[in-house]
Amino acid sequence: MISKKILFISLVFSLLTVSCNKKGCTDSLALNYDEKAKKDDGSCEFLNQNTKPLFLQTHHFYDSLTFYLDSSYNDDFGTKIKFNRASFYLGKNGFYDENNISIDDTVNHMLIHPDENIYQIGHISNIDNIKSEFYIGVDSIRNHISPANYMSNNPLSYQTPSTHWQMGSNPINWSYLFIIIEGSADSNSNGIFETNENFIFHIGGDEYISNIYKINSSVIDNLQTNNLIGITPNSYSINIDLNWASIINNIDIKNSQSTHGGGNVQLAEKIVNNCDYLISEHF
Repeated sequence: MISKKILFISLVFSLLTVSCNKKGCTDSLALNYDEKAKKDDGSCEFLNQNTKPLFLQTHHFYDSLTFYLDSSYNDDFGTKIKFNRASFYLGKNGFYDENNISIDDTVNHMLIHPDENIYQIGHISNIDNIKSEFYIGVDSIRNHISPANYMSNNPLSYQTPSTHWQMGSNPINWSYLFIIIEGSADSNSNGIFETNENFIFHIGGDEYISNIYKINSSVIDNLQTNNLIGITPNSYSINIDLNWASIINNIDIKNSQSTHGGGNVQLAEKIVNNCDYLISEHF
């Protein structure tokens, strides 16, 4: 009897393990999408066989330095600072070919942060170069839809820590936090980040959505031998550079330490305008 119980438990464990590790096509737009698959194996098939998933690879900098959370940098006024939280919503407005003909006009949002650099942003057919339209924020329709309406793997679902500002029951008063910057500043220049030396920039609201940025990118064809972590084989990818220093360009952190939801209008507008220089083509 004991041996039968052990056999039964082993069988259940094996089935659970197989289920958790099931490989297949995880792209819902593919013809052979497998909703039970947990890991993409590059087998997705599309109506146009030249169509493949497109990934965005981000490269994070603080001016000429590689950007990391909890590393020390200087602002433009010489104050030593470090970031312990940094993220923003990047909206994809569309893709265009070299003749400015639209090849994808679907809207997509990504929650960008320094410890992640691979994001799936759409599908394209075989093409060497594309022009991407991006903006920082969430469009004025989705900005007032409850995060509860989205699946947990969607960047617009509820996040921890929160990226959503929900005041009252009327959705018109809701907003995602488009830009979240938190950290410490050595305000008294003693070389120590003290507990009361913090800065918090939380910016959201329809009026703070950024301009649309057009970025040229070379399309990389990721073959079956691709070994980039997070990018599935048989896909395409493009690259962009992000300069996090541009967000706080010409802002004296020790004297401009807080804005939430655009409460400090002048500071919030300056940060949003600075974002015009955040995204650039990767060479």
